[in-house]
Amino acid sequence: MKPKRIAAWWYSLEDLNWPSVDGKEKIEKYAKELYDSDVDTVILYGAHFRFDWLPYFTILHSYIKAIADELHKYGIKLFDHHSVNLVHRYTTVEEMERCMVHSAPHIPFSPSREAAASWEYEGKKLNDWRMIDVKTREPLYYPQYSAEGFCYRNPDFIDAYTSYARRLVADTGIDGLMADDAVNYMHMNSCACPHCRAEFKKRTGHELPDMYDTNFWGNFSNPDFLEWIKLRFEASGNFYEKLRAALPEDFTLTACGNASAPANAIGNGADVRQFLRGCNYANLELCGNTPAYKHDPVTVNATMQKKIVDSSLHYAVAKEKGYRCFGTGYGFTEPSAEIIWATNKFVGADCYMSTLKPRLGLKKAELERLPNEAQLVKNVFHFEKEHEDLFSLSTAANIGVYYSYNTRNTTFFGATSGGFFRDYSATLLSLLEAGQSAETIVHFPKDNKTIKAVIIPSAVVVTEKEQSDMEAYIKAGGIVYATGYSGLPGVNNTASLPDRPGVKAEDFFSKIRDKVWHKSAAWVTDTTFPELSGDWQTLENGVRFNPHRCGEKAFFDEFLTVLRNDLEKSSVELISQKGYLVNRFGDETHQVIHFLAADYDTEIDKHLDEIRFHRSRVNLITKVTPIGISRVLVFESRLEPTVYLPITKGEAKIEREGEKITITLPENTSYAIVEFK
Repeated sequence: MKPKRIAAWWYSLEDLNWPSVDGKEKIEKYAKELYDSDVDTVILYGAHFRFDWLPYFTILHSYIKAIADELHKYGIKLFDHHSVNLVHRYTTVEEMERCMVHSAPHIPFSPSREAAASWEYEGKKLNDWRMIDVKTREPLYYPQYSAEGFCYRNPDFIDAYTSYARRLVADTGIDGLMADDAVNYMHMNSCACPHCRAEFKKRTGHELPDMYDTNFWGNFSNPDFLEWIKLRFEASGNFYEKLRAALPEDFTLTACGNASAPANAIGNGADVRQFLRGCNYANLELCGNTPAYKHDPVTVNATMQKKIVDSSLHYAVAKEKGYRCFGTGYGFTEPSAEIIWATNKFVGADCYMSTLKPRLGLKKAELERLPNEAQLVKNVFHFEKEHEDLFSLSTAANIGVYYSYNTRNTTFFGATSGGFFRDYSATLLSLLEAGQSAETIVHFPKDNKTIKAVIIPSAVVVTEKEQSDMEAYIKAGGIVYATGYSGLPGVNNTASLPDRPGVKAEDFFSKIRDKVWHKSAAWVTDTTFPELSGDWQTLENGVRFNPHRCGEKAFFDEFLTVLRNDLEKSSVELISQKGYLVNRFGDETHQVIHFLAADYDTEIDKHLDEIRFHRSRVNLITKVTPIGISRVLVFESRLEPTVYLPITKGEAKIEREGEKITITLPENTSYAIVEFK
């Protein structure tokens, strides 16, 4: 699959006054704008909770077909994007108002509960598909969305949705589908519907316990609980496999962009490996502001480092399967759009650029003054099209950071943010910040042609198959390092790790904060584990082991020295790049090294911020300035560099003294690409 340049196409309730001459002219105008901006793929966003639009499928599909037909004139592909299983439901005016504030992008046009109770699709009642709350055994409610959800294990729902997908493709001529939300947004609260309970009983021979059974819930030494986790992960994979079978062979299918690396994936069941059982394009949603605006406690402002870690696992799994991935980013001005694009290019992903105007809480007149997606991506997409060879390469790291799915899925240590995930993410980020060539891997390489060394951070479960693959890699010339808590033979430091959270039954489950935000249970986010100490040793199987955890900076500095001494020098050695994250791409003919600033100061439009009548998730960022960076990059190489500055004015200065190359970047360079042929 070739790299894509993707932009959003938002439509509103007003646009669904269709067919209309005004609507047709609007479609023609925006399609031309997208073409002129070198967009080659468009993703629709509008009637998101799709089954709320059941009575209007004919109108909706006719509108989507008109967009597809117009885009196809320019050779642009169209993907529809909607939630396969969520539906808005309100009982009170407060719930309705909350929905309009925080879910306005969905066009939350939904039936009353009385009407919804009788709705059917192909002879089946929608209400019979609903997820059931584990705690109450009543239909599960999602306060953050004012919604209910259909269980994607339910065979009647699967049949209905796959039938709908076939109809959608036939009616509209779309080229792809982003099928959202086959995950558990209420985490361990879901799902206790008859089909989930029956599958659990089939596998374990037992009924699903009630919420007060602390010998089951959260007990990672109980094989029944581990089976519960496993079947919840597998449900999305089963769903996407069946959806794939219902679609044309060459059709592009992708899932929602939920991060599947963090520990809380145990609760929501998000796993990119499962998604790609049926999907052929991996997605990651870069939620909130990119980069962060650090002065608003209400909006979503994850660090660049978190976005990179979340993206890295998705990229690794997609790469292994021969698929590409893309990142969904939200911005309203060119400065933020440029960083969203650069973040995706840094990871190796395609960029999907979208505004998110309905979350800004501004009057329509103010929103219409803001630029659209075509205007925001024009410069960077032009650059990408003109330099396709820079962005068509795979990552070429010489260090692999092993993501231990077995630790994440089967241990209490893996299910907490302060356990395995802390050590995995700290290892990967420390390497990228130190200028090392590193990427996530999920299987051991068969040889050391590319990956020269593998780091296994705090894998407390190591299967016989993993040990065998690891030893084969070592015999092929690879180097393996293990750190922290470890389940490797010859290491005995995991006995003190607890196998369950020490909390009351009601505190095991996640909650909702301020009636809007999902809040993971405190045991997931707040549990910590002791640091370890000791010296390097070589285990019998050839693994070099140190009990220190890579989250400790002093130890990582020592580890970095060990790595540099053990690894052969490459044809391009990076000596210095303060303040930049580094990622390498390449093949047998050349290397391309990406430098992305790790931290930023951002400014917002203060006037528009003051007149917002609500605030949800994002800010209108107007200025982005990298901080903590040195303008000087130093290399050792005989090869000649070429420097590209896609989003910075000015030119880089290149100086050579023997094999030492010094590149001085212009001021405030957020993103630079250095190519060595």
